[in-house]
Amino acid sequence: MNVPSTSLSSTSHTVTSRPVVPGFSQTRTTRDQSQSAPSVDAKIQVRNLDFYYGERQALFHVILTVRSHSVTSFIGPSGCGKSTLLRCLNRMNDLVEGARAVGRVELDGVDIYDLDIDVTNLRKRVGMVFQKSNPFPKSIYDNVAYGPRLHGTKDKRRLDELVQQSLEGAGLWEEVKDRLTQSALGLSGGQQQRLCIARALAVQPEVYFYPEGYVYRRHRHP
Repeated sequence: MNVPSTSLSSTSHTVTSRPVVPGFSQTRTTRDQSQSAPSVDAKIQVRNLDFYYGERQALFHVILTVRSHSVTSFIGPSGCGKSTLLRCLNRMNDLVEGARAVGRVELDGVDIYDLDIDVTNLRKRVGMVFQKSNPFPKSIYDNVAYGPRLHGTKDKRRLDELVQQSLEGAGLWEEVKDRLTQSALGLSGGQQQRLCIARALAVQPEVYFYPEGYVYRRHRHP
């Protein structure tokens, strides 16, 4: 999560659930319930969230508050639902056949599962770097510029700035600045991980998710 240097807190949450399995068809269910007002400094609030892959329940009654300007870690054994919960927070689970969420997930007090939510814009605001590196079969430059272009940035000078700033934020600029036109697939495994971080930073999300194996890096936006 992007945080200013003057305000930083750290929180850990233990996630306990049951192992998840693939599902079958895409649906979503909402639960009617009275909702209390969100905390004034809450960036994300999860209220009584259950999550299913098909008929198998993966998350049980999750209640969570993530404060603004904070770093929060989810701790738990393999298969307990940590990544499933993260994917619920930017609706990446929408892409999984059979996914079904029951409950409420709020970003700045707005339910992200509301029918009027622009999911593309949501994923711009809530970025995620996956556990396994997944660079696109494109140049290093085009990997980082992909997101800004998708969201309408066409100016070459602005793209150049975003690419450099994002690579610097991921600690990769000095290693690749002279070969930006070369394929990202030629980078080492560690460099590919940092490239994926830079790609997430390039769209300037308000929230960053880094699954296990990634190092949190502070990044200053222009």
